[in-house]
Amino acid sequence: RVSPAQPTFWRWILSDGFLDILPAEKGVTLYVGIGNSLRADDHAGVYITERLDVTDKIKTVNAGEKPELGYDEAIDIKPAKVVFIDAADMGLEAGSFRILYEDTISVRSMSTHKMPVPLISKLIREETGAEVVICGIQPMTVEHMKEMTEPVKDMCNTIISIINNS
Repeated sequence: RVSPAQPTFWRWILSDGFLDILPAEKGVTLYVGIGNSLRADDHAGVYITERLDVTDKIKTVNAGEKPELGYDEAIDIKPAKVVFIDAADMGLEAGSFRILYEDTISVRSMSTHKMPVPLISKLIREETGAEVVICGIQPMTVEHMKEMTEPVKDMCNTIISIINNS
């Protein structure tokens, strides 16, 4: 667990929304990676969940382009917390990270998915009582058959490190 006694750098970086994605103190945290591995930075969510250390307190789902798979798993395991991770065009610098709130996310902006993440998160919260967090990473490009860009990969690796070392 991260504590106030740790170096200033970690306190700073964790104050910018990163605390919200740490595993729950009690119970299981389910990380749901969303994205298409053939579309450059759109792969961010799945890239992260593929690299998280799965334990008795951390479970992952690589949902690809079907975030509703996170719903199915959440119903099965009844986690304390669910964290959706997806590339999201927020008009920020590539690789920027933000916690997104379902009441501020336009359904149109999430229209690449068959079922909108805000709706899925609401259903999970209502049916399991889990805390639900939506994490967005600003893509540089989502071009077909392109590699993930360095700014997005750097942010993904930072997130992986923070979760795996929490």
